[in-house]
Amino acid sequence: MNPLNSKHYPDRHILAVTFLVMLVLLVLDQLIDRLIAENYAPGIFGPDGSWSDHVPHLLLAMFGALLFYIYFLPLARKLRESQSILTEALHKNELILKHAGEGIYGLDNQGRMTFVNPAAERMLGYTQADMGKDLVNHITHRENCVGCSLPIEECSILAACRDGALQHCDDAIFWRKDGRPLDVQYISAPILEAGQITGAVVVFSDNTARKQNEAILARWQQIFDHAEWGVIVYSVEAGQIELINPAFARMHGYSVEELSGWSVAEFFVEESRADLPRHIQKTHETGHHIWEAWHMRKDGSRFPVQIDATAVKDDAGQVLYRIVNVQDITERRRAEDILRESEAHLARAQAQGKLGSWWLDISNDVLEWSAECYRIFALSPDTPLNFQTFLDCVHPDDRDYVDHSWRTAVAGGAAYDIQHRIVSAGKIKWVRERADLEVAEDGTLVRGVGTVQDITELKQHENELLRSRKSLRELAAHHEAVREAERTRIAREIHDELGQYLTALRMDASMLGIRFGADNPELERQVDGMKKTIDTTIGVVRNLATTLRPGALDMGLVSAAEWLLSGFEERTRIRCHLYAPQESLGLDDERSTAAFRILQESLTNVARYANAAEVNVRIELADGVLEMDIRDDGVGFDPMEVRSRKTFGLLGMRERALQFGGESNIDSAPGSGTIVRIRIPCTRETLDDPHPYW
Repeated sequence: MNPLNSKHYPDRHILAVTFLVMLVLLVLDQLIDRLIAENYAPGIFGPDGSWSDHVPHLLLAMFGALLFYIYFLPLARKLRESQSILTEALHKNELILKHAGEGIYGLDNQGRMTFVNPAAERMLGYTQADMGKDLVNHITHRENCVGCSLPIEECSILAACRDGALQHCDDAIFWRKDGRPLDVQYISAPILEAGQITGAVVVFSDNTARKQNEAILARWQQIFDHAEWGVIVYSVEAGQIELINPAFARMHGYSVEELSGWSVAEFFVEESRADLPRHIQKTHETGHHIWEAWHMRKDGSRFPVQIDATAVKDDAGQVLYRIVNVQDITERRRAEDILRESEAHLARAQAQGKLGSWWLDISNDVLEWSAECYRIFALSPDTPLNFQTFLDCVHPDDRDYVDHSWRTAVAGGAAYDIQHRIVSAGKIKWVRERADLEVAEDGTLVRGVGTVQDITELKQHENELLRSRKSLRELAAHHEAVREAERTRIAREIHDELGQYLTALRMDASMLGIRFGADNPELERQVDGMKKTIDTTIGVVRNLATTLRPGALDMGLVSAAEWLLSGFEERTRIRCHLYAPQESLGLDDERSTAAFRILQESLTNVARYANAAEVNVRIELADGVLEMDIRDDGVGFDPMEVRSRKTFGLLGMRERALQFGGESNIDSAPGSGTIVRIRIPCTRETLDDPHPYW
């Protein structure tokens, strides 16, 4: 440490001055001594001027210098300290002006700018040189960006220079150098020196952020005041509720003023109040917590609420506030009760109908089954669900079919509506699955909803019904065969037996006329009448036999059709055309007879109802299937209307085709004629459906 810089030692500058004073005193002492010696008392200080003669002079000079040092040292120190304090204050003020966030500029008593700090230059765009000695209202405090400056008497900033009063404004406009307005608040304080106003200091700040914050706070306040849910703000430090919005008070039947001083626990019913500390602790630990409880209104009624609490913490993690949102969930509880009741009804309905439902959301990878689905597949409700889980339950013989049907439906090729077997708890069940699928433009599955119905019992009933229908068809076919055989027998007996008797009777009548008619004209006339009656009877017998069993059927279906159409055209005058590229079809008697009877019934309907002018018939054997089309140009009919009536003719045609595993279709419309299409396999087929999936 330098001793000259320590407060315990003399200041170096004072020592130098003291030493100089001592030299001056010493020189003056010598001069005085010499002057006295020469003029008044020679030799008074020493006889010969030796070293000893100078010691008194030196001591006298040192004593004078010491007195000077003792007197001036405190004054010098005080002066130095004052200078140091002043320098430090000026430096601090300079730093404050330089680094202050607010704009600061000085004015003289005429309103001219004397200094501008960097913040003011930055906010206004002016520099100290730009402002010069202009009046402040000429530069910043104008009426508008292009208008005249404010009159001096109206400028509140310059009022501080006039009357010495502090001027304050929270909402003013300064104009920047580039002409843009600046929203500011300012204070203009007068500068007093010796009781005289020498100027003013103006401190201003940008109001833009403050106004934005005020607008944000106003919006939040509006939200707080008009929110439909209740909000309270609880100060942990103060241990009391600081804010309550009107919705919270209204929810409980109070006004905001009535709830002043209440504690949080007072809003809860007793059973919910006991659990409140645990929820508060969880809110503080996690920062956010939601739970449901019961509150009490002013009239004593209870209502359910959902509480959403958030803990506001400082940087150290200490909880400062709890912001609590409270929502009356009475309606939601009621809706949830209704929903639960509806779900229960749905579950019971699904159980009774053995119909489960499922939901698939590909984007969220979620597949949900209803309880009935789990029951149908005999799976636990906690079983992980995916397509493979479902496919594993499908009967091994049906998996390829189900997988192909699903992929086809996803690709948009066909609707997903199938029946298949599953293995459920070791038992084989039949189910029907239907689905509505939503597929994206790129062909990927997005979501779907579907149903699964246990149709095992229905399938059993269907099988029983199919067996019953098969038996009935077999019985009907047997009856038809017996009837055709009986018709054939009767036709042959009529043709052979009755025809022979009638022929013999005619021969006898002819012989009677030959033998006795010549002599008895009256008898001859009677005989001729008998022969005509017998001939007519023979014709009726032939027609009756032909109706019961056309002889042309013995030559094949095509020949029988030609004979039938020829007779039909002759009787009805309706033009008939037959297209039969194959003369011999090689059909058995049963199929030939069935096809002939269908053609016969169709022509009967044309004659009765069609009012047609032309009939076209096609008979052809293609790929082992007999195809017969009967087309007319008549008035047609509505198939749906006819289907509702008991039309045994059409039903008979259908049954004749079905007994051989075939099919019959009728296409007609009013004014468009009618087409009857028959397809009959030429080999005996089972009456059961050959494919299990229908």
